[in-house]
Amino acid sequence: MKRLAIIPILCVLALGVTLYAQDKANNSPLVGSWNCVAHGGENGDVPFTLYLDQNGDELSGSVSAPQGSTGLSSVSFKDNHLKITIETAEHDYVLTATLAGGKLAGKWSLDGQQKGSWEGKK
Repeated sequence: MKRLAIIPILCVLALGVTLYAQDKANNSPLVGSWNCVAHGGENGDVPFTLYLDQNGDELSGSVSAPQGSTGLSSVSFKDNHLKITIETAEHDYVLTATLAGGKLAGKWSLDGQQKGSWEGKK
């Protein structure tokens, strides 16, 4: 009789461990909304919001600025270095940054020509 009571307890523990492992795997420090500002453009400082999500090892997201919103073409993150590519019909943007102290700081370029810096925090 005592053996039968142990089976539900083991099932609950196994479920808890599985959910914890899934949560930990998707708990990237990048996932979430980032309030950002781009510096150095011809329009002065431009605020934008960066939305990052993770599905397994894949990062994805979108960006929203006063000029509009679009999806991110590619996102990579390795050794606290982030690289984002945004390809639109008019322009190609590349943002690079380092994650330190819960903040992002780096450089941006527009069509490989115009360049500036940017920063973001959650």
